[in-house]
Amino acid sequence: MININDYSNLKFIFLLLAVLILLLIARNFIIRRIYKQELEIANEIFIGNEEIQEDYLEVVNKSNGTMAVLADGLGKNEAGRISSIVAVKTISKLFKEEGNKEKITYFFKKAFNKASREIIKRVEKDKGGASVLSVIIYDNLLSYALVGDVMLAIFRNKELVKLSKGHSISEVAKKEYYNGKIQKDEALYALKEKKLLYYIGQESFRDIEISESPIELQKNDIIILMSRGVYEGLRWIEIERILGNKKANINEICGQIMENVKDNNKNNCNGSIMLMRYCGKK
Repeated sequence: MININDYSNLKFIFLLLAVLILLLIARNFIIRRIYKQELEIANEIFIGNEEIQEDYLEVVNKSNGTMAVLADGLGKNEAGRISSIVAVKTISKLFKEEGNKEKITYFFKKAFNKASREIIKRVEKDKGGASVLSVIIYDNLLSYALVGDVMLAIFRNKELVKLSKGHSISEVAKKEYYNGKIQKDEALYALKEKKLLYYIGQESFRDIEISESPIELQKNDIIILMSRGVYEGLRWIEIERILGNKKANINEICGQIMENVKDNNKNNCNGSIMLMRYCGKK
């Protein structure tokens, strides 16, 4: 025989669970609404003439910011693909758990170093790695971190401006040579063979490029994250022209850029791009 008090307690528990579920639904709805108002996001990936897709990307949305990560893997067989996936998943997971607007520089350093260690655990020494770019947007402020030859740019007032310096071979080799960190023959070899000097997954991993201070976004700015397969596959002025099409939405613009990259016969490698249009008030 059921006790009346037991029935009341059971009813109260069910009611409490229902309220909690409704609160969670409301919270997620509010976050999505904020996200939709402030950012429009589109992305595209293609494999080119390569056998394995080595690019990977992801977006994480939280009440205290939106983070995007793009990785371009390197290495033979599955090493590059594994490296890019591990890097993106590791950084995304850490942002979900610990990301906040007060300690962004600390977060980037911790996340990139952890991603590097996770790749080393899974890929044979010096056989794989990834170039990685991550951006965090909170309100109208953008911060970023980068290792390798992926690129961050912004389209504003009809002009496409590169924000990141990156670890392109020419720049890094010259800088390291003049600073006495590498020998002349090492610098020349890096330039000739187009080898990356820095990437996530190195035993001697270092030199994360982190934005010195947050970048203030203006309404209708378009933030562009792209791998080498995109920015080397299409002329800068052509990307700029496509971004300036006011009649197209962000998905159409993204798709058009990638279609033009694919049509370029000189391009034969993986490529990925992410566009983030800021639609906030400022």
